[in-house]
Amino acid sequence: MRIKKFRAKNMIEALRKVKEEFGDEAVILDSGKVREENQEFYEVVAAVEEREIEISSNSNSLSHSYALEVGMSNYREILKELQDIKNLLKVLATDKKDVSGYLEVEGVPGDLAQKIYAFNGDLREFLRYSWRSKGVNPLSRVQVFVGEAGVGKTTGLYKIAFWFKYYRKQKVAVIETDNYKVGAKEQAQRLSNLLDIPIYVTDWEELGRHLDVLLERHDFLFIDTPSLGKKFYFQELTEIYNHYPSFRFYWVVRSTDYWDHNLEIWEGLKSLPVEGLILTFIDKYLKGYRLFWLLYEDIPLPVFISRGERIPEDIEKINEDKWLELLTRGVKEVQKI
Repeated sequence: MRIKKFRAKNMIEALRKVKEEFGDEAVILDSGKVREENQEFYEVVAAVEEREIEISSNSNSLSHSYALEVGMSNYREILKELQDIKNLLKVLATDKKDVSGYLEVEGVPGDLAQKIYAFNGDLREFLRYSWRSKGVNPLSRVQVFVGEAGVGKTTGLYKIAFWFKYYRKQKVAVIETDNYKVGAKEQAQRLSNLLDIPIYVTDWEELGRHLDVLLERHDFLFIDTPSLGKKFYFQELTEIYNHYPSFRFYWVVRSTDYWDHNLEIWEGLKSLPVEGLILTFIDKYLKGYRLFWLLYEDIPLPVFISRGERIPEDIEKINEDKWLELLTRGVKEVQKI
């Protein structure tokens, strides 16, 4: 695979360079503005399989074989990314009077874009209003961390556990219940040793027999669960809550994921007492628009953000100013909608 950065004075010119060199089969990996020597450029990171340059563009089997290689989920994500670029080009060709339509192209759900557009104030006011209307995140004694594979759930849990230990001077412990993932217990043990945080490897039934003792010994318990998927899903979480009604849930979300996917996951979680979100891969996203789905009224506020993979320092508790900073990152014309 060839990967290359293309820069130009505007997005259209950058994409034209991509097409000239890589052809129609180019995949857009990233895009955004960069500044160099007091000049601002549009930068597009594109990739193409070497064999795609050699194969005729009339080949009907190319997209199918590519889909088989990367998997249908990645293939659909690439198609969505390309469609977003096409939609953005359409907006760039207009006078941008339809602001709500522009927000949709940038990745904001349509109904939310209309609500923002109708708000009697500028974007920053709307974002602050949303933060304050959601209330304050409680920090419950027993926190059950849930999330899909690859979102950084386990490492995020240990970063937060260390934050409570170091900044709050609290006695904390981790409960490891992931019996599905290969190497999960070994990974948890390594992190436990690194951060000097006690860990208890158990199952839900065994946990119930020792819960009172653990709560006597520790101020906070952080429970690591298997990744949401075919083996562990919403029904299991509901059963856990029915058995332990004092438990509270914290949803670990990758900040770069699309809003429609996240809202689909939320549909399965919203019947549970989800008290907050943990946003991971904050260092990987370019525009705050990607996080606007958090503005829905029933979505809990983020509690912590995780910037990278360094443990334990890459964690930060969110406040209103940080919320505003995250959601306006890379957002233009924030003073007036």
